[in-house]
Amino acid sequence: MSSVTKIAWLALCLSLLPLPALSAPVAGAVAARAPFPMEVNGRALHYAINFESVMPGEEVTFAAPGHLLDRLAIQVDGKYLVMKQAYYRWLAPKTPGTHRVDVYLRSAAAATGYQTISVWLFVMRPAKEINNGLLNGYRIGQYPSALNNLSSYQAPKGFIEVTEANQNLRISPNFTLGQFLCKQKGGFPKYLVLQPKLLNKLEEFLQEVNERGIHTPSFVVMSGYRTPYYNRAIGNSTNNSYHIYGGAADIYIDVDNDGVMDDINHDGKQDRQDAVLLYEWADSFVLRRNRPDLVGGLGAYKSTPHHGPFIHIDVRGTPARWGRWPP
Repeated sequence: MSSVTKIAWLALCLSLLPLPALSAPVAGAVAARAPFPMEVNGRALHYAINFESVMPGEEVTFAAPGHLLDRLAIQVDGKYLVMKQAYYRWLAPKTPGTHRVDVYLRSAAAATGYQTISVWLFVMRPAKEINNGLLNGYRIGQYPSALNNLSSYQAPKGFIEVTEANQNLRISPNFTLGQFLCKQKGGFPKYLVLQPKLLNKLEEFLQEVNERGIHTPSFVVMSGYRTPYYNRAIGNSTNNSYHIYGGAADIYIDVDNDGVMDDINHDGKQDRQDAVLLYEWADSFVLRRNRPDLVGGLGAYKSTPHHGPFIHIDVRGTPARWGRWPP
């Protein structure tokens, strides 16, 4: 099938079938898997809904196995990309913004029908625009030197611009962009750093929790991204907290919406032991699910006058554990 014929066929299909609403709520914690193998900038997409952050003017590449290419078509903001040398390429604009990508794979066994993977592309605002700790009026503060010169602790090159319009976008099957915003005060636009790997880990752990009989549509993200300014303002003694690199989340389960961790161990109390149980489930699920790329830190925390019990989970790349003992 020629490229022109393929695009015409897809245009007909799209005129008959509605596009998926990415910002619509998802009922239940079902992590819809990517229906076919696909990569963005060399990163494998694991789910039917994904996100990627890129710098202004950056070339973004989309790739799939060669046997799928003659059935593949890609739209960015409703405009088809043209395949060149077995890749689809898109040049990010020079201004920050949010762009929608829809990847369509035509069925091999029928004349009609297709499978879809969706990606939100966030063109970031460069970190070099930070002036006196402020990025477009939003306080970021100053990033520390990289811990032990590790690449995973390098200061970010850019920040996702979050607006009232895009904060509710679903960036993975069961999480939205706004769930990871820093809790510091300030109006829109706000800025954050967020690693796709963290969303992968949360989605995989969410499936683990549901498979263990706790039916929750998502986790409450008590703390996701923190600016270095906010991290210090709340009294965190760790300058290199992985929250400031967009790779950590403090989470708990709250199906009944009372603002604290549910009684998941069914002992009639909502206390630290519920966080300990969640910690124990998280402690080895990466190994059980064969996802060594999601190795990271894990901690359990008790209630305080300001919050209920919760666990910390991150993707720093090396194992770290704290808060489990004493019970």
